[in-house]
Amino acid sequence: MFDHTSILKTAEIKWNLPAVTFRDANAARLLDLIGLRRPYFLRPPVLARPLLETDSSALACNVDGPGTIPPPGSVTPGRTLH
Repeated sequence: MFDHTSILKTAEIKWNLPAVTFRDANAARLLDLIGLRRPYFLRPPVLARPLLETDSSALACNVDGPGTIPPPGSVTPGRTLH
């Protein structure tokens, strides 16, 4: 089982650091889940522009009351998951 101390344990192994506490000394390490020998990307992927830059009203508070749940357009009518 992994928890937040697993991140600390992995950093300690990567940089040959001593354990900070008993808890991280006995934590599960994340090395089976991530690869440290080679990067996954030769060049980092291009990220989308921040929403605030593309639509300045996107983060504005709605003063008309609560929104519709689910938001319009997020669900296709007539489709169900099995």
